[in-house]
Amino acid sequence: MLIGYARVSTADQNPDHQIDALLRAGVTRDHVHVDTASGAKASRPKLDLVMQLLREGDTLKVTRLDRLSRSVLHLVTLGRRTARARDRAGRHPLHGVRQDRACQRLLGAR
Repeated sequence: MLIGYARVSTADQNPDHQIDALLRAGVTRDHVHVDTASGAKASRPKLDLVMQLLREGDTLKVTRLDRLSRSVLHLVTLGRRTARARDRAGRHPLHGVRQDRACQRLLGAR
């Protein structure tokens, strides 16, 4: 299953461009989860839900890594948590909509 995650920092910001990109990447509307929270804010209920929903074979799509993570350390921590959900082919479940090789190496993608 494809699961999408988007985040905006304030209620004044509009997540529509992130949602549109996730939909174009194949995520269905009912599997797109959006938080309105500062990146520094520890509590992000939709991200917590997404992390609980991920199962072996699932793929988490984000538009940019800064929408997912507060820092490089937080990104590595999330990468380790999601690594448990690798599918049988060894694919990492976390994918940026536009993911480059540096991000793939950081997340341990094969």
